[in-house]
Amino acid sequence: MHTESYLVQEPQQVRSQKTMNQILDAAAQILETKIFEELTIAEVVRKAGTSVGAFYGRFKDKDALLQALDERFFQVFEQEIKDLLAPSNWAGKSISHVIEDATRLMVETYSTERGVLRSLNLKARLHGDSRFKKREQRAWEELFPQLQETLLAHQEEITHPNPNLASRLGFQQMFFTMREILLWEPLRGGPHYETEELIAELTRAYLAYLGVPEAQQ
Repeated sequence: MHTESYLVQEPQQVRSQKTMNQILDAAAQILETKIFEELTIAEVVRKAGTSVGAFYGRFKDKDALLQALDERFFQVFEQEIKDLLAPSNWAGKSISHVIEDATRLMVETYSTERGVLRSLNLKARLHGDSRFKKREQRAWEELFPQLQETLLAHQEEITHPNPNLASRLGFQQMFFTMREILLWEPLRGGPHYETEELIAELTRAYLAYLGVPEAQQ
């Protein structure tokens, strides 16, 4: 983790880093059932098994905690995307495998981190959190083109008249549908989808929009 203005100081020792991770893990668990505004430092340190003093020895304030969760998430997520899109992964595989694996990564990531991601989305939308917006923009500008390049290497499997447009819009449809279902439906008491079911249906919808014949799916 890089030193940022929201940290009091970068943890230097293993013990200090462990305490910081415990605080971040505790906050992430609490955010599964609460929005960020309801979360308190006292309950975070209690769940982490540490102290308020230890918290303020690492974070400037409560908002700094969310910034650290934001940074930790994107560091891991960006690496997972890069690993997924390594050319060696796709030798001899069809476009359906590419899309299914990309969809699986999105669904599993958002399922695991839904509390943190819900809080980050709310913060960005309601309070104009610039750091989160910049990270999200970087994901679209740097990571999506890598996926699109991989998909367009299979243009012969796509029957949509505009493969370039379809690969982008199809991904947006899949991603925003997935995000809406995983982050917000639980708060509305909406239907629950099993992970494998959701992955399968989102993959099927994306492939259908690309016009990939059913036999190739």
